[in-house]
Amino acid sequence: MSAPAVLFEGVSKRFRRGSGHDTLASLLASGVRRLVHPGGAPQRDDTFWALEDVSFEVQPGHALGIVGPNGAGKSTILKVLAGIMRPDAGQVRVRGRVTALIEVGAGFHPDLSGRENIFLAGAILGMTRPEIRSKMDAIIDFAGVGPFIDTPVKRYSTGMQARLGFSIAAHVSPDVLLVDEVLSVGDAVFRVRCLERMSELVRSGLTLIFVSHNLEQVRQICPQTVVLQESRVAFDGPTGPAIEKYIDVLMRSRHRYRADVCGSAYHQTSGSKAPTARIEGVRFLDGTGRSCQSITPTQQLDIEVRYELAHPIRRMVLELNMLRDFSQPMLSLNSLRDEVEFSADAGDGRALVRLPRLPVSGGQYFWNVRIWDADHGTIEVDTPFDYPLIVDDGGRAAGLLCIDRTWSAGEPPEPTPNEPVLATMGT
Repeated sequence: MSAPAVLFEGVSKRFRRGSGHDTLASLLASGVRRLVHPGGAPQRDDTFWALEDVSFEVQPGHALGIVGPNGAGKSTILKVLAGIMRPDAGQVRVRGRVTALIEVGAGFHPDLSGRENIFLAGAILGMTRPEIRSKMDAIIDFAGVGPFIDTPVKRYSTGMQARLGFSIAAHVSPDVLLVDEVLSVGDAVFRVRCLERMSELVRSGLTLIFVSHNLEQVRQICPQTVVLQESRVAFDGPTGPAIEKYIDVLMRSRHRYRADVCGSAYHQTSGSKAPTARIEGVRFLDGTGRSCQSITPTQQLDIEVRYELAHPIRRMVLELNMLRDFSQPMLSLNSLRDEVEFSADAGDGRALVRLPRLPVSGGQYFWNVRIWDADHGTIEVDTPFDYPLIVDDGGRAAGLLCIDRTWSAGEPPEPTPNEPVLATMGT
């Protein structure tokens, strides 16, 4: 095997909290604060580890994804690789020219035009003037800022700055490209173009390190992914299992927060004297009955809900709701709307809803559960969206849905008779 293009070995990076002064500006600011608040309380002056003994390597022409919760150390890794920061321990080796796209508009001079900033950024990245001129049209065309290329960059929107920054970085012909979350500010069409461009660069031999919270983008580009948790490597391996590990890390973090802040898992309804119900667990099952965290859009999906009731509910209604990426409502299943009711005794219970398939595009989806008392019109329990499910469409869809289809040339195919759609539910 050839020498790795990127070697990150036992790297640790420490930062100082409180009144530490790393620059003259921060020291002067501290002096001003003391003059304004002479009797102010002293600030803490301790340190924390942004990275602790982090190791991974990337072979030439490969793409590595890095995911993790906020504050896990992702951006610190990129800044160390880019030479912006030095590690406090360990060694870092990067072979060849490195280009980093870490912050929107980083390196741009606001009073210079887009064209002038291309020359400036290209020179900083090691390109010659003839080389920049030869790629100027391609950079402008890819960024889609042609009508404004001679306008000062300070008049650009955040999305325009991101497009121009990515276009420059993608046309410098680096050996190693570092990309942070900046693609999130671009429009949908530009994000697709960026993903296609990054895949094209990797196929041509470029080494890519891609940091993103968008797991589907990571899945499309990176066969290998590192999961960070609390400044350490929690997983390093194939992207499929890495995404499942990342979801597990996120959910454990959310459950710890809820336990600390919310206490008991029972839901206290407004005006009631005692907790009424709680959800003990939700499982996703594939067509073979095995528990799963990931399915394809064509697979049968069973959702099992285990609950505990403090008192009987004569007409219990079960509701499940699904969001995409914690934000976009996608689906709501309600047993009462499907003319199904459950008569539930106090104590433990179990209910199941079966979907013949879940024809949505690839990505991460999050579910919540509600239990209603239909006689009283009250919600007995309403969970946060704590139950994650990954849908892997194999890159087939580029919208919200992944539906069955057929293609043909020439005469239109014979019409297909309409078939009834059946909903299957049970206990």
